[in-house]
Amino acid sequence: MLVNLEGAIDLHVHTHPCLFPRLCDDYTAAQAAAQAGMGGMVLKCHHESTVSRAREVSRQIEGFRVFGGIVLNSYVGGINPAAVEASLKMGGKMVWMPTIDAAYHAEVHGSRGRYDVQEGGNTGRAGDGLGITIWDEEKKLTPNTWEVLELITQYRAVLGTSHLSPGEIYALVKAAREKGVQKILITHPFFKVPRLSVQQLKELVDLGAIAEFGYCTVSPMWHYATVEEVFAAIKSIGVDRAVLISDAGQRHNPMPHESLRVFAQCLYEKGLSEEEIRRMVVTKPAELLEMEAR
Repeated sequence: MLVNLEGAIDLHVHTHPCLFPRLCDDYTAAQAAAQAGMGGMVLKCHHESTVSRAREVSRQIEGFRVFGGIVLNSYVGGINPAAVEASLKMGGKMVWMPTIDAAYHAEVHGSRGRYDVQEGGNTGRAGDGLGITIWDEEKKLTPNTWEVLELITQYRAVLGTSHLSPGEIYALVKAAREKGVQKILITHPFFKVPRLSVQQLKELVDLGAIAEFGYCTVSPMWHYATVEEVFAAIKSIGVDRAVLISDAGQRHNPMPHESLRVFAQCLYEKGLSEEEIRRMVVTKPAELLEMEAR
């Protein structure tokens, strides 16, 4: 069987404009996904809010929904409640914790603003004190982090854990649930950051989070995990606590919609059913975005 992407919603797509090299721009990615029968996507940028970009693309493609959000890197003032509130008031659906500017990202990759083979934006050595963390000096959540969680609750947005350390992710998920955040995505758990174990992931989903598995993690360039490992993790935590995304748009990956299709097809070939795939690419993403599944 060929996996059907009809109505699928990709919650994690990287497009141009961006300080990293990208394969396609917002419109090209959305148009290709719509032509493949998908129902929507969420644009993610490490350097700016994508809310206005998403609105403009949505207007141009009938029957296809494009959503935006904000990543709390230095370009928007870090963990900045004012920037989060503006993004959510203008229709943003996602609030991602720091990615390339996270202190843990710098620790793992050696500097901020870069990956193993790509560089985009400001860089700085690990330990220079400029990496962003959710913790204060006593390893308690900062007041700004608490305020951001309150805003996410108020606007029923989705929280993404991004490139925080495993310890920070635990603290964040627990605090978010305490504040009433209902929708928490553990961003690409097997990627180089945060590179969680299956046991850690099980503990986090038991707290109420959802695991976000992406093609980029298993891609030829990164290959931080195998399809078999992702399949085993999904069976371990349960399909209802997982979503599939592309996390694509890089030059070294296929177009986002095709990356998602290949990823879903591989998991189907390993033993997931058509219905299980559909729940992870259509039903659950639609629930998170509070839109009707197609």
